[in-house]
Amino acid sequence: MPPTDPFAPLHSEDWLNETRRKAIHLSFLVLPLALLFEPFRWPRGRAEWSLLLIVLVVGAIAVDVVRVHDRRVGSLFRMLLGGMLREHEQWSLLGSTYLLLAALLAVELFPQSIAAAALGFTVLGDTFAAIVGRGWGKPRFFGKSIEGALAGLPACLLWAVFVGLTGHLPWLWTTISASRCSPATR
Repeated sequence: MPPTDPFAPLHSEDWLNETRRKAIHLSFLVLPLALLFEPFRWPRGRAEWSLLLIVLVVGAIAVDVVRVHDRRVGSLFRMLLGGMLREHEQWSLLGSTYLLLAALLAVELFPQSIAAAALGFTVLGDTFAAIVGRGWGKPRFFGKSIEGALAGLPACLLWAVFVGLTGHLPWLWTTISASRCSPATR
């Protein structure tokens, strides 16, 4: 009997769609990086970040409402995004809208460095957990796999090291937070 190819799951359409989806998701890493380093003249500080995120959330919700209720716009989204849209997103908010809403809540509720750390944990942990879980995760519990959850942990820990080494938050706090925010500990 020939050995099975460990990379065979990576050829499935489901995994390729998930990888494309998570590539977009990964682009949201710009939010926590911008919160940490504020490389632009605007936004700076909680008030400006809140204003920007409110505009983005309202815009994303407006796009989602039009996408769901206008057949032509919905068809355009399905044509452009294809299999990247999850079944429940066909008729509800997109994951990116929820992520923007989470960013707004994080900025409103926490100091900027903590909001950035939490968003980084969310973006990286979820991305790596989904890619590994879709490719190699076998036993599923509530739609999740142990392999995926375990892949999210090192991603969160690496983000914690980054945030700690750049001096934005204490090393111990970020490491403990990473282990708690990782999909492996949910």
